[in-house]
Amino acid sequence: MFTILLKAELPILVVSGIVSQKIAAKIWSRIFDEAVPDTAQQNVRIGMLIPAAVVEGTMYKLVRMGVDRGLRVAAARSEGTWIGRTGEGE
Repeated sequence: MFTILLKAELPILVVSGIVSQKIAAKIWSRIFDEAVPDTAQQNVRIGMLIPAAVVEGTMYKLVRMGVDRGLRVAAARSEGTWIGRTGEGE
């Protein structure tokens, strides 16, 4: 079952993107006490857009890696074999 989930990567990426966007927005609003700046807004400075993009991109990567790793570990536990490359990390 977990193998099928790993092969359905696109829906997992979409969900990861949505979840990470929500997490990034909460982090941003707690730090700056305002909503995340949007590129469609006329009076937003580039100096605010870049950090917002960094926070959102970092959260996306963290969520995606967590979901991917969790599925691989669950698949290995249920099926007895690792899905993906094996060996030492770099």
